[in-house]
Amino acid sequence: MFIAGGLAWTARLVHIGNLDALALAEKIGTPDPVSALDWPELHVRAVIPQPGEPSVVLLRVGWPAHPEREATLLVGLDSDDPRSLPLLSRWCAARASISPAARGDRELELRRRQSLERVRGRLIAEDTAPGLLAPLQRGTGSRPG
Repeated sequence: MFIAGGLAWTARLVHIGNLDALALAEKIGTPDPVSALDWPELHVRAVIPQPGEPSVVLLRVGWPAHPEREATLLVGLDSDDPRSLPLLSRWCAARASISPAARGDRELELRRRQSLERVRGRLIAEDTAPGLLAPLQRGTGSRPG
């Protein structure tokens, strides 16, 4: 019984490791990614559900290896999965390492590394312009311009 459980656990860990390795291998082909979905890893820095529309969220994400690279994503979450918003919030609080992936036309998948936890949705809009929220984060209360 213990041997079967150990083998099943080992197979699960190998599967998760393979998913992480495949995700990283896909990203190596994009040396200077334009979209946050092309980054090899991201951290969710803020999760803001839209009032009256909890399946639409604004995500502020950053690339840990390049702190100057940030993006704001407007995402329509998979309405069939009520766990998506709580998962994103938990990942944000834990500063979890996330593997982003584009899946077809505007579809996306965010998967927590070293885990099988996933959030699926549709990318509505993306803004990778640097520094749009920086003055607000520093507490000046106004945007430049």
